[in-house]
Amino acid sequence: MVKHQPLQVYEKQLFVSFVTGIYGCRWKRYQRSQEDSSRWECTWFIILCSSFLLVLFWAYFWLVAQNDFNEFNWSVYNRSGAWSDETIPILAPTTVGFSYITFLMILALFHISLGQQLNLYWVHKIGVLATLFTTISGVVSVDDIWGDEWDILLISLQSTAPFLHIGALATVTAISWLVAGYVVRRDRSNFQVTVLVIYFIILLAVYLAPLTFSCPCIMDRHTLRPRPDIIGRRGAPMLAPENTIVSFNRALQNGASSLEADVTISVDGVPFLMRDRTLRRTTDVGKVFPARQFEDASLFNWTEIHSLNAGQWFLKIRFCFTVEMRQVQLREK
Repeated sequence: MVKHQPLQVYEKQLFVSFVTGIYGCRWKRYQRSQEDSSRWECTWFIILCSSFLLVLFWAYFWLVAQNDFNEFNWSVYNRSGAWSDETIPILAPTTVGFSYITFLMILALFHISLGQQLNLYWVHKIGVLATLFTTISGVVSVDDIWGDEWDILLISLQSTAPFLHIGALATVTAISWLVAGYVVRRDRSNFQVTVLVIYFIILLAVYLAPLTFSCPCIMDRHTLRPRPDIIGRRGAPMLAPENTIVSFNRALQNGASSLEADVTISVDGVPFLMRDRTLRRTTDVGKVFPARQFEDASLFNWTEIHSLNAGQWFLKIRFCFTVEMRQVQLREK
């Protein structure tokens, strides 16, 4: 008589399988382990955290420097002699790398919470190293080409620090239950103690961060740097039609130290002031030349451009605002 052994049925754990499968390519239950992670895998976790912080810094830099992208392109142009938008090949990999590293960080934190070994798959290790070295290369290159732009970080932190602090508080609060779940799930180990120490150091740094905030609104005016110059971009577009003599005069009357304008060349070689690709927004080209209103501004000759009205649109759109500004100025006088 043969005695059959009953088959062992494993309980399905879809979430655990998803986390361990994507992070370490361990889709089966027998491949998973709740033993302590090896020092090698702990080292990779530290590398992953370092990569996340570096990519986060890199992404924040390009976020606050977006108004100076043309200056970066000019810096590259002065070296290479070829003009192109050099920010696109930087922003695209930055977005992809930041999303990828953030996703791996979330999976690693879930591993810690579930008590699973941190066995990072070798493909992800290559991806983390590639992202890390690419970001380091980008930082070195920007420091060489555009080193003066680093000063914008300290300036931007004066206005964004309170919001970043709220985000940091929300993050450490969300992570707390993951760390607590990992600590109470198993017996104490050296890695658990290391995780707790690192978490409390980060928590202490976040709570003490407001002591380092510096805001110009509450600083002694005698310690402030000289007041920056005001540049009238397209004149004073809130007070008069942009790129017109009236707009430039209004900018100078309101304290602008210099003026900035955008120049386009007509089809017969006459330069004129125009920022947009077409003439639709700032002229009545739709009324005078309705069939050509979507054409490039440089395809018009000077006689056609001279026949357009460049101020009527302003009176329709900005009339109420202009009247209010005028009343405020009269009251101040």
